Amino acid sequence: MTIRILADREPYSAYADVSSSDKATAPLEPVAGPSGSQSGSFVILNGPAGLDDPAPDILVMPAEDFLSLRIHPRAEPSERILYIPYGPVALMEQAFERGCADYLREPWALPELLARGIRLFKLKFHAGERKLELRGTRLAGEAAWIELTESERALLRLLVLNAPFPVPKKAAVSALSCRARNESQALGRCVVSLRRKMELVEPGLGGRLLAIRAIGYRLDALSCG
Repeated sequence: MTIRILADREPYSAYADVSSSDKATAPLEPVAGPSGSQSGSFVILNGPAGLDDPAPDILVMPAEDFLSLRIHPRAEPSERILYIPYGPVALMEQAFERGCADYLREPWALPELLARGIRLFKLKFHAGERKLELRGTRLAGEAAWIELTESERALLRLLVLNAPFPVPKKAAVSALSCRARNESQALGRCVVSLRRKMELVEPGLGGRLLAIRAIGYRLDALSCG
């Protein structure tokens, strides 16, 4: 999961870029599992994105800049970036009316941003009588959980946000964390892997990820927050 900070001043611009390859990742709270304690991570990026950079999951920016956006942040779930503006209390009400996901009152520190990010990425949904939760990269049922890859997490999140309606294949491809020469095959492999992991959490759950001919995929479930 990616957070991009568009900082206008210190100390926010001093929050170093973080990548999963050569720098320490910013930890989420530990997740207890059958094999011990594990933790997921956000990738923190600072500064404007490049032309070929994928859109972040969360975009943090000064409240004044957020309020001047031409594109309304209440987009369809398949296109949604979660905006967290920061600034004085006086702009908070306007920001929420404009459609921000959360608001950081100044001054704020990186741990506060990460805590709010964790809250935003807890998705609960029902599949039949079963209650499930997608929390970061962890998919949890009532008796078991499993870690997903970043592509699996993004795809499942997209499906949950749109459930029970179908997600077009083009939008599903955009959820993949890496670009492949054959995007259709890459999406197919991700769907197969996600179904297999869903089955490990709840038998029969994988069968609820349905392929819709000539359209894309849908999740036979209902989001509940």
